[in-house]
Amino acid sequence: MPDSEEQELNCKIIVGKVSISNVDDFLSSLKNIAHKYAVIIQAMDAELIAGEEHIISAVKKAMRAMERKRNITSDLGLEILLYAAGRRQIENALAMGVSLSARETEERVAIVIVDAFSARAQREKDLGMVVEEVKREIGIQEEPISELELEYEGKKKDKIMKFFDITEVELKVAGELKLKMLVLERVAMLDVLK
Repeated sequence: MPDSEEQELNCKIIVGKVSISNVDDFLSSLKNIAHKYAVIIQAMDAELIAGEEHIISAVKKAMRAMERKRNITSDLGLEILLYAAGRRQIENALAMGVSLSARETEERVAIVIVDAFSARAQREKDLGMVVEEVKREIGIQEEPISELELEYEGKKKDKIMKFFDITEVELKVAGELKLKMLVLERVAMLDVLK
């Protein structure tokens, strides 16, 4: 990828725990903020994210697909979710979003805010105000972005392996520390599967 694409990417990621009593209200709040600031906001299940690079890769690939008219959907937020999930089918990719079964529970989320319009604009938007409003509106207990990084044992590893259909044999061949690379490979494969 050329360096110019790197400079065009203007996004922020918020990670943390949030209490969701009504998923529709939660998503509606994010949609209202996105509309107010003319940005894209996508919430994902942090337990299925293999690190910051996973989200950044999905955002870049989704934006590139939209630019080249090779997108699956007309919604950049949904396109980001498809790439993050490494799946063409919207229904399957939605499993990576905020859980519809999240009722009165605390869920770990990763929220990406993207200024998708900065490439056409004279200057990038300062996403700081958007981040602050999202934090206030959803009451997130923010964690450092490093908390997204994949641990090589435990429940998160198992969930990721199951979600991305990574077998123990595949992991053994690649090496335990290559799990994140296998996830990024699934993200990249979406372009091939189109």
